[in-house]
Amino acid sequence: MTSIHKLLLAAGAALALAGCQANMPKFGGQSNVSIVDSGSRGHLQAELTMADYTELSEKVTNKMLDSRLVTGWKSKPRLILAKLRNNTDNENIRMADIYDRITEVLLNSDTVRLVDQSATSFDYVVRSELSSNRQYGEGGQQLVGYKLELKLFTISGEMKGQWSGTLTLAKGQKSFL
Repeated sequence: MTSIHKLLLAAGAALALAGCQANMPKFGGQSNVSIVDSGSRGHLQAELTMADYTELSEKVTNKMLDSRLVTGWKSKPRLILAKLRNNTDNENIRMADIYDRITEVLLNSDTVRLVDQSATSFDYVVRSELSSNRQYGEGGQQLVGYKLELKLFTISGEMKGQWSGTLTLAKGQKSFL
């Protein structure tokens, strides 16, 4: 290829790129496109998603497993995981998914022996509750705080430990997508 052909090819490519750039939105302009961090969990509503259930369940359960109380156990106690209580304003939350994730994390920790709720021989009961607090602002803005709490009780009813984690979701006036 001669240097004239190379020059014409480079000029054509530069013109094509300039034409493409003219059609691209300018920063700070009226574009409806936003860049979202790939590590974030974007929400169109201020409601929990499956990823939220999973993260919150793991966070709180691992907090319990990492506590001095649990790491100080000499042997693996028999533990009942009581039914998860939904104390939110959303009855559609899949509580079984949260319960299953807590169960899975406990089993995989190899720290406890989980027994059925009908068992007559056990060392501890873990009671769990999901609660929420919803606030509304002008123009449809919402702020919802979710809290997952685990409480560890002995057979006689004495509370031995409590762990919690929170997740706050917000919905603005305009969608980010």
